[in-house]
Amino acid sequence: MEKPESDDVHAFDAALRLHQDGQLKEAEAAYEALLARRPEHYPSLAMLGILNLQRNRPEIALRYADLSIAREARVPNAHATRGDALHRLEKYEEAADAFQAALALNPNAYDVLTNYGITLVRLGRHDEALACYNLALEKQPSSPDTLYNRGVELLRRSRHAEALDDFDAVLLHSANDVDAQIRRIYTLCGLHRHQDAWTASENAVARGMVSPGIHQARGYVLMGMGEPARAAEAFRQAIGMRAPSEAGDGDGLDHLHAGRALVCTGRYEEAFLHFRQAATSVPMPAYAAGDHLLAMLQTVQWDDFEHERAMVHAAVASGKPSATPFVMAVCSDDPQRVRQAGETFAKDMCANVVCLPMAQPERRERIRIGYFSADFHAHATAVLMAELIEQHDRTQFEVFLFSFGVRHRDDVAARLAKAADHFLDVVDISDAAICALARELGIDIAIDLKGYTQNCRLGIFAGRAAPVQVNYLGYPGSMGATFIDYIIGDAIVTPIDHAPFYTEKIVTLPGCYQPNSPGMRPIATTMGDRACERRAAGLPAEAFVFCCFNNTYKITPSVFELWMRVLRSVSGSVLWLYEPDGHVAPRLRAHAERHGVAAERLVFASRQPLPIHLARHALADLFLDTFPCNAHTTGSDALWAGLPMLTCLGETFSSRVAASLLCAVGLPGMVANSLQQYEAMACSLAANPGVLERQREQLLKARSQAPLFDVDRYRRGIEDAYRRMWDSHRRGDAPAPIAWTRH
Repeated sequence: MEKPESDDVHAFDAALRLHQDGQLKEAEAAYEALLARRPEHYPSLAMLGILNLQRNRPEIALRYADLSIAREARVPNAHATRGDALHRLEKYEEAADAFQAALALNPNAYDVLTNYGITLVRLGRHDEALACYNLALEKQPSSPDTLYNRGVELLRRSRHAEALDDFDAVLLHSANDVDAQIRRIYTLCGLHRHQDAWTASENAVARGMVSPGIHQARGYVLMGMGEPARAAEAFRQAIGMRAPSEAGDGDGLDHLHAGRALVCTGRYEEAFLHFRQAATSVPMPAYAAGDHLLAMLQTVQWDDFEHERAMVHAAVASGKPSATPFVMAVCSDDPQRVRQAGETFAKDMCANVVCLPMAQPERRERIRIGYFSADFHAHATAVLMAELIEQHDRTQFEVFLFSFGVRHRDDVAARLAKAADHFLDVVDISDAAICALARELGIDIAIDLKGYTQNCRLGIFAGRAAPVQVNYLGYPGSMGATFIDYIIGDAIVTPIDHAPFYTEKIVTLPGCYQPNSPGMRPIATTMGDRACERRAAGLPAEAFVFCCFNNTYKITPSVFELWMRVLRSVSGSVLWLYEPDGHVAPRLRAHAERHGVAAERLVFASRQPLPIHLARHALADLFLDTFPCNAHTTGSDALWAGLPMLTCLGETFSSRVAASLLCAVGLPGMVANSLQQYEAMACSLAANPGVLERQREQLLKARSQAPLFDVDRYRRGIEDAYRRMWDSHRRGDAPAPIAWTRH
């Protein structure tokens, strides 16, 4: 290797000192002056490559690195600079080759190993990246950059405890590293140490580490703490701090999270604005299009709804994370699309969850069943199944309730805690820890009551909390997850010929899949005659009253248009709807007028305590169901209260629930096979009040006679299914469809 002349050595050293002092412009001029005399001086070429990286000019840096290597190929720094430049130019394969060349010359360069790992992450080669970080830390255990990047990779793999150690080490070296602090906060959330995460975020703000990322992390923490209103404000602060040129990914994501937080507070109008911003961001965050679609329904802002729905369907069909499974269960009557949404979501959310091998099942006198939910309080799911939990056969089953929701002190929560053999409050521990706890307790069958609904904890089941895992009640559709073995259904919601639309094996219960707890549904005593009660509710005393107390998001523009045709056909009739806020009624009335129906023919009911709500069903004549997402609990509420219901049978689980309810109370004739038939039947029934009166009488008898409200019959059916699941597993058989056998 040629040794530079003495003058060149001094000139290079002078340029290097300028460079080290941060005088980049002067250093650049000094390097170039040296090269003007000696164009072959490769150290200057190499340093100009580094300098241009520092000035964020990767194309020029790459040119100088190539010139340096052309003159002397054995200088590792030049290859490393080439790798850095190519990485910034998003030429990751070439960058990886350059880093390999640098490491071949200097295997101990921990900084190059770290940058190589970062490039491997971009290439999706995560195992190799982690190996690079580990090797780099063997050579320099205190490298903050390496520790940070390894922490990021461990966090991505949900290895939260290890990631926390790395971020703690970074912050020990550099306490004001904002990125490390943000990642540490997310890591603590992953461990469900939300109070610690909040304290960390408060400390960061106190130290002046205020940034959009910090506010975004604070919003995430507050959501985990069950404080969505404050979370929404934190996300809005993150949005407000970003300049328009800095918006990008973070801005759209903050709008999405702000919208979701606001939905939790019932502030749907504000949420809609955020979802619209998220859905028009470039790039659009995952699942934003679906959340926007659902918000259009919730706020009755229906412009271009069918076009938006078609776009979301097409995206889901192509495997894109366009809509959450819940959105598809509400908005689609295509069971294949619902399954695809579940498959995409499960892979997205649980790709890095490690499932350890299960131990051999123990032989015990009783099967240990674990119900997992965030809703063991005054919530529809808990109200439906409270008596089932109470009446489980304790000679054969030991019942565990794993509660991971915000703590409630209501009567339903107290009743469920008393009903279970074991009630475990696990809200403050991680998915992995809950999974480990379930294994330690020897849970045989883990039953997910949330599926893909709000506050679900999919990671518990991805880690395999029990040898047998079941999707039940909370989510009406296939989860599309390989780690869920069975779905509880019935002959109507999950007919056997629909098996291709479910990754789970179908369990066909007798009657209806939905449990009911008659004792949890007291009906208030009404005072006065029906005409007076109607007038008090804002209803006409004598007119025919159609009603639908389903959530607003279940009302699609096409179903509403059908309802308006029915009102035009049935003279003087009114439609009685649930009103969640002050914005829904004016918009629906405006839509009614566009369809030629006077605004006053739409009457709205506010939220009431359950006994009063059930009692007011007596003021209506016919419950008109929604499509494609039917009445679920609202449907069994209506039937229990004695109100006939008309539904249309669809193809998805959620579009077949009301049909299952009706058949289980002996009214299969109230199930239409098409929307055209549904419309004709609604008009015909309004013209034949005697038919509806006979149905009312039948429904009153159904309270004590129909399978839908027979808790013991239901218990025997589902317990038979649990036994058969467990027996199959103990034999070593793969999960298979189960049909109930009568006892």
